[in-house]
Amino acid sequence: MLRRISARYSRGLLAAVIAVAALVTAANVGPARAADRAPAAHTTAPAAGHRELPTDR
Repeated sequence: MLRRISARYSRGLLAAVIAVAALVTAANVGPARAADRAPAAHTTAPAAGHRELPTDR
């Protein structure tokens, strides 16, 4: 019975170590780079139904 329990915990520990290694690797890769160096065009429109807050608040 002890072998079954230790095997279960060892598989869980191995899965946790692999998950942490994958997260650390992904974090160290860095952000994706843009294909061109031109700044992004601002194309967002104001949300419908929302007005600006008054500035004298």
